[in-house]
Amino acid sequence: MDNSTPDITSLLIDHIDGVLPATEKQQLEKQLAADNIIKDEWENLLGTTEAIKLYGLQQKIGTIHREMMTELQTPVRTISPVRRIVRYSVAVAASVLLVVLGITGYNFYKLSPDKVFTENYSFYELSNTRGAGSSITVAEKAYQEKKYKEVISIHDQGIEAGQLTEFLAGLSALELDNNSKAITCFKEVIETNRQTNDKLLEDEAEYYLSLSYIRNRDYDYALELMKKIQDDPGHLYNEKITGQLMRQVKLLKWR
Repeated sequence: MDNSTPDITSLLIDHIDGVLPATEKQQLEKQLAADNIIKDEWENLLGTTEAIKLYGLQQKIGTIHREMMTELQTPVRTISPVRRIVRYSVAVAASVLLVVLGITGYNFYKLSPDKVFTENYSFYELSNTRGAGSSITVAEKAYQEKKYKEVISIHDQGIEAGQLTEFLAGLSALELDNNSKAITCFKEVIETNRQTNDKLLEDEAEYYLSLSYIRNRDYDYALELMKKIQDDPGHLYNEKITGQLMRQVKLLKWR
């Protein structure tokens, strides 16, 4: 199937609506796993669908609210049993919509860069980089003792250089809620690797840089970097870049 034709979009929409036949669903899921262009469109459609659902609920409850206010402002008159039932049904429907809207709106509006960051951030253990019997650096010791300002000072004063110190300074900046400093440090790791043709802590720096971008509200940069990680099956953090995470960042960008 040519993924450049409108047919694929129709299939994706049918899949979201749950009306796609089983055989076509299986074929489409194979294409989603193998074709990044189709996967991108799928993620965009999911995010758009969530936004449309929320907007639709807002419109419905707004209409019912206006109707009920009109009824309340109408002079009191005798109400037939049938009309009383209709009014009661409308009130019940409005209450149900309010509950649904409340839940959906809560889930949407409680979404924040800090929340997304916290849900995906985990403290980095130095045992991931240090072999048994190897001596630790001053920056490593300070990081292990959670002396984050000291780690940054070691980095800034040039007491110790290299990707590890740069990376630890970035992590320390994150712990201190200093997003701009973290971004600078993680980019230093990546740039140093580029200049030395090395890959030391490259994957780690990219992942934590993407989280730094999210908390700093640099959503375009975050999405670009997460897409790079997601498209690399061999990346250490490939499985952490889920479709849900990508959708959350897109929703944050659209708000």
